[in-house]
Amino acid sequence: MESTYYCALGTNDQKGVWVNPVYFAYDSNYNFYFISQPQSRHMKNMLENPQVSLAIYSTAQHTQGDVAGIQLAGKARILSDEADVKKAYDTYYGRKYPAARKHPEKNEDHYMNNPEWQFVEVVPTKMYYFDTRFFGETRQEVPSPHGE
Repeated sequence: MESTYYCALGTNDQKGVWVNPVYFAYDSNYNFYFISQPQSRHMKNMLENPQVSLAIYSTAQHTQGDVAGIQLAGKARILSDEADVKKAYDTYYGRKYPAARKHPEKNEDHYMNNPEWQFVEVVPTKMYYFDTRFFGETRQEVPSPHGE
């Protein structure tokens, strides 16, 4: 997860599956956070169906043909509670700006009731790790820190 800042987010609607890249951060319990615009297709999809998937993988190949990454299924929640937004802000910008641990121009209040940008939390229900250097083509299930 440290090898990249982007993941592929998969959502679903009546038209089918929709996948797009988002910048992500995660906390010590492997909850994932990103920000997005409410009018985007994936945000609308999550309002209708909170079940999502994430694919995170190293874009730098370790050796010829080797791939390492994480696949997960989870439940997305668009955050509006002040404490939840603050936690997401601290986690997200702590990763993006590690020295300052905040956005240079926007504090957490910027994301409260903001019609332009919202934080989303994804809590994994299933997570898998794959690394062809050690496990071949077989992915390994990661025990859930959420007890599921």
